[in-house]
Formats: sequence, structure tokens, C-alpha cells
Amino acid sequence: MLEMLVVIKIGGALIAKNFENVIQDIRNIYSNYSEKYSLVLIHGGGPQINETLKKMNKEPKYFQTPSGFTTRYTDQEAIEAAIMSLGGINNKRLVEALQKCNINAFGFSGIDGIVIEAERKDKILVLINGKRIMKRGEYSGKVIKVSTPIIDFLLQNKYLPIIGSLAKSKEGEIVNVDGDRAASFIAQALKADILISLTDVKGIYRDFNDKNTIIKTINTVQLEGLLDNLEGGMKKKAFAALEALKLGVKKVIIYSGLTETPIFDALENNLGTVITNE
Repeated sequence: MLEMLVVIKIGGALIAKNFENVIQDIRNIYSNYSEKYSLVLIHGGGPQINETLKKMNKEPKYFQTPSGFTTRYTDQEAIEAAIMSLGGINNKRLVEALQKCNINAFGFSGIDGIVIEAERKDKILVLINGKRIMKRGEYSGKVIKVSTPIIDFLLQNKYLPIIGSLAKSKEGEIVNVDGDRAASFIAQALKADILISLTDVKGIYRDFNDKNTIIKTINTVQLEGLLDNLEGGMKKKAFAALEALKLGVKKVIIYSGLTETPIFDALENNLGTVITNE
């Protein structure tokens, strides 16, 4: 049986809330399913960026965009906090915990070796008191390219790659990129079989207020028709899933990372929402 390559996106909130269970879940897969699955982890760090900013006596800055999303304003202070959180504390705590499980994790961020390249958004359009305002000095980026030789080398030599969602801009600067979109591009570049997006709910609901309306399977056309009904973080995850599938990823699973065995449940117990092109 050929090994399936699985890219897993873990958010910073999940690292804060369910760290031990996620680590033990990965340990179980490595111990009992290593011939079936090969893993690559992409992580974010929103809560940890906020904590770092507060330690710097700075407040995180969020704004509403005209398209209805909430976005972080990543100014010079925020990108410094992102480097510390994504390239430092989150990345190395994941590596440390997995090394304790005898899993040879190798952590880095997307700027290392130019694994992730992005187009810097040096300004963003936001709504302040109903007015459209252009905020400049922004250090976030839109992923445009992923380079795979480093990840391929690690996988071939049985390391577990753990990648923080920072990227190199065309000008050579470090920029913060959306972890879900970074995971989509990495999954596409690696020709991954499955992309798992772990979140704080058990999947996509037809009606978010009715937990009996979870969607087990859906295709891209059907999901595009549901987008207007989705809100906030789930809408962003749905967009990222659609992008991944359009880029060529075969299957995306959106599932809760707050369960005891979230990755195993998604892979082996068919839990969550499975999205395909079919």
C-alpha cells in the first residue's frame, strides 16, 4: 500500500487549548499508521502573537474589511511578535513535544530556504466608523509560491516537517501569511493526498445554530453555493479549502481539533466535513 501524504493545518488557538491531545494523536499515527500516512504540519499562532504583543505593552489591532472579514493589522511591532511566535515559541514547542515522543520533528518557518514566497500587502483597506480607510505599513502577505525541495528531503529522510506560517516577500522581508492558505499551497506543491484543516467546530454546518446540520460530504460547486451562509473563521477556511481543491489537492477535511484524537478521527473515522471536486 502506498503511503498517503497528509498536510495538517493547526491554528494557534488549538495549540493553546488542546496541545497534549494533538501531540499524542500524532504519536499514535506515527506508532501505528506510519506505513499508511506521512504527515506535514503547518501552524499559525494568532493568540500567541497577541500574548507577545501584550508582553511588549502593545495592543493587537484588528479591523473589519469592506468584504466582511476581520483582519489583523500587522504593523512593525506585530510582525516582530509574529516572528517570535511563529518562528519561535509555537514552532519549537511543537518540535520539543514531538521529540519527547521520539518523533524526529524538524521545525522552521516559510522564510527559511524561501519555502513560502508571498506578495507583501504593504497597505490594507479597512472600515473605521463606517468609512473606508487605507492603513499603510502592513507586513502581511498573499502566498504566491511554495518551494518543496527542503520539505521533500525531510520527508524522504523520515523527519516530520513543522512549518510556521511566515513567508519571504519579493523584496526579501518577512511577512505573516494566512495559515490556511499557506497549507493549501503547500499541499498543492507537495501533491498531497489529503489536507486536514483543524478548527474549533466539528465541520461545516448548513445552519450554524443547529448542530444536527453538519455536512458530511460536499463538493466544490455545492460549497461555493453555501459561502454566503458561512461566517467569520469558517468562511475563511471554506475559501482556503476551495483554493486547495482548485490547485489540485484531492481532498480537504475540516474538523474540530478540540477532540481527543482529531487527526485520527478525520483520517480513520470519517469525521468532519469532507470536501472534494467530485
